[in-house]
Amino acid sequence: MKSYIFKNPKLDFIELRYVEDIKDCVKMHLHEELTITAIKKGSLKLIFNDTFIELKPNEIVIINSQIPHSATTNEKSKDGYVLYLKKDYLKNLDFNFSSAFELIKNKNIYKSFIKLCDCLLDIKVSLIEKEENLYLFCLAFFSFEQTEQNYKEESTLAMNIKKYLDENYLEEFILDEFALKFDLTVVHLIRVFKKEFGLPIHSYILNKKVHLAKELLTSNISISQIAQNSGFFDQSHLNRSFKRIFQITPKEYQKNIFSKC
Repeated sequence: MKSYIFKNPKLDFIELRYVEDIKDCVKMHLHEELTITAIKKGSLKLIFNDTFIELKPNEIVIINSQIPHSATTNEKSKDGYVLYLKKDYLKNLDFNFSSAFELIKNKNIYKSFIKLCDCLLDIKVSLIEKEENLYLFCLAFFSFEQTEQNYKEESTLAMNIKKYLDENYLEEFILDEFALKFDLTVVHLIRVFKKEFGLPIHSYILNKKVHLAKELLTSNISISQIAQNSGFFDQSHLNRSFKRIFQITPKEYQKNIFSKC
């Protein structure tokens, strides 16, 4: 089994290990450094306390320091790289990674990481070139990761906003009050929601009300009462909104349903 390690006292903030034939590491363990791992063949199952992820070629996984984990191979896995990076190095560069772990499915980032590993293992490459390549990778990787992390946080925020709307869309509220519930400015609230769902908040609420009215139209309730029950000002307001979405009026929709009963 071929195995190589790059470790140099002049670059004491980094260590790289390469192994040709990847073996299981079933014992839970942790590292004092942040680790970045990639493989070229097969797959690797990384197990954490309450979950697991599967690492494949063209992906990399970053695991924070002090995070217990183990690893098993799901098939014949070859060419594994593990980069150990001290957190102080990242701190000095104003880079930060706060998640426990993250699976990055980005082919360009993967290629950049493999290129860095090859550079570090090449004895013909000078230390200054190795260090420069490490910095450039960290600049690209952690900038990407921060963007991904921000996106995930905003996506989660948008889902929480949607959940609240789904449960309370019949209530009367203004955006200022709504934004306060999520500790946001109105501008941020509007931007996050529209970016995730492609609709302004008021359009989403109107859409929910129209679909509620559509369900109620299958009953014997009068259309004027349906308008009131689904949060419209009056029947004409319901008519306009309903026709805008379904291209027919509520009365026409109801008539077509009952004519087939």
